[in-house]
Amino acid sequence: MPGCDQCSSTVFDLRQMCLNHFITTCYEKLEIVNKERHVWSIDEMASESVSHMIEECAYKAAELSQQKTGISNLERARLLDIILWASELGQQVRRSPRNASAVPVRLVSERPGHWEEETQTLDMSRHGARMKCQHGFEHAAIIKVVRMDTGKEMDARVVWQRRTAPGTWEIGIEFINGGDTNKQ
Repeated sequence: MPGCDQCSSTVFDLRQMCLNHFITTCYEKLEIVNKERHVWSIDEMASESVSHMIEECAYKAAELSQQKTGISNLERARLLDIILWASELGQQVRRSPRNASAVPVRLVSERPGHWEEETQTLDMSRHGARMKCQHGFEHAAIIKVVRMDTGKEMDARVVWQRRTAPGTWEIGIEFINGGDTNKQ
């Protein structure tokens, strides 16, 4: 790295880096992915690029933590943190691109206080969807999603939510029974 007098420890992002620059660069890149993980509507190539970068962060951090002698406990802890964070983010990277589509759906909660709500998707992919609704959810809550146009029912897991206004939530769901809601 320009101006760095430390010995190179690894090659990351096609650049030779010392351990400290590697750690800093990984944190910066993972922070960008973390901040934008809920709003991605990206194409398949971009998704693959993000996935590759996350995998490279984790792989290089593991490699450095195992091979490097003279590494401090703090540096080892930061490398472990990078591995864990990259693993968590890697599970959230889109497996397929989202397409803007307003599909009418009914959300059904079968938990105590059973309720149903009709809404529509904001965007969808083969594996999940984003929509607005009037109910908040616990993380990983399971709900039933019924496409009003086809009658197809899918179980889904709420993977994230955020309040957009009083009484209004935006949620991201992941379909869990292996189907594709885009098929009729």
